[in-house]
Amino acid sequence: MDELDLLARSLPDAPPPSAEVVERARSRLSAAQLSAAQHELTRPSLRFRPVRRRFRWGWTLGTAVVTIAVVMAVVTLVSNMTAVPVPPPVLAPARGNDALRRLADQVAKLPDDSGAYWRKSLVDDYLVRVRAGGKTFNALGTPRSEFWEPHDPKDPVQTQHEESGLRPATPEDERAWRAAGSPAKVQRVCTPGTRAADCPKVPMGAKRVDCRYTRAVEPDGVLGDRRFGDLTMAELAALPTDDRGLRDWVRAHWDLGRPGKQTDDEVLPRSRHLLEMAIRPAARAAVLRLLADLPTTTVRGRAADPLGRPGLEVDFIKGDPSFAEFGKDDEVTEHHTTILDLRTGMILADVTAAGESTEGLPKGAVMRYTAWAPGSGWTDDRPERPRGCRAVRSMP
Repeated sequence: MDELDLLARSLPDAPPPSAEVVERARSRLSAAQLSAAQHELTRPSLRFRPVRRRFRWGWTLGTAVVTIAVVMAVVTLVSNMTAVPVPPPVLAPARGNDALRRLADQVAKLPDDSGAYWRKSLVDDYLVRVRAGGKTFNALGTPRSEFWEPHDPKDPVQTQHEESGLRPATPEDERAWRAAGSPAKVQRVCTPGTRAADCPKVPMGAKRVDCRYTRAVEPDGVLGDRRFGDLTMAELAALPTDDRGLRDWVRAHWDLGRPGKQTDDEVLPRSRHLLEMAIRPAARAAVLRLLADLPTTTVRGRAADPLGRPGLEVDFIKGDPSFAEFGKDDEVTEHHTTILDLRTGMILADVTAAGESTEGLPKGAVMRYTAWAPGSGWTDDRPERPRGCRAVRSMP
């Protein structure tokens, strides 16, 4: 590359220099190169190396330095002569929900999956304030649920729910329980004015205290989850995968059976419930994109779910406040987030934390969560009647 090539690459958008400018640059470059060569020939060698070897290295280095200096001078001269305005770079801000869109792109590439049953195995933990032996502390309830939805509507649907006794929530709570005499039952702390029947004593311990299940063929293959109306597996498989079609579908199906007309801001965030259903990866990707474009969605970054699994934490209902009772406080603000699987986009857990502090509950503490246990999703396994559980016609 000669000096003119270097100059051209330095100014790809500038007009070429005039012949006069080029000639002046060549003259200055030749003079500088000659001066550098003469200086190098007259310079004594410090290590008695042959003059020829020293001369070659000095000539190369000297030429490079001088060439760069001269070219930069010409670049400056030509830039000043052309006076072409260069606009400052525009840095577009990063879109806050891009992580959700990237996850959607990844999910869209997954192959369709199927099986004999869609299994949803849930771990539900909730925090409750209790009292015993003059001590007040927190305890955890740990119900478990399973839902088996068949691919073939001729197969039975099975649901199961079981509950064990409460357990102390923290080591400090366990010390308080033991100080109270490790009672087998404790009294729930309820808001003032609650009827005694609605605030009973509850058992402590790991022993299972209740187990119920239902098992029956559902008429017409209608799924148990009716938040979007009476749907079948076939209708879920036909869920639109384009943005506009999905929006229209959600609007039409969420309003079914609900009084009054709801706005898009109220309806479209409800599409997150589709992530709990047996939809194809392409449809799940479309749901993720729809949610990413809503002003009610905020991606909070990577986080571990309550079972320790890595995921993407997303707030799908930002600005939609809710309240709950905890102990004596009947209006504790809640904050809801969802943890999504980093590969499939399926839900790992829904988490509810305290939005404010109250007695026995610091702000940010997890009040309850629902985690999708390992094994959830499509399977060729079939449900067996659970032992030790009583059959009921329907769940309360």
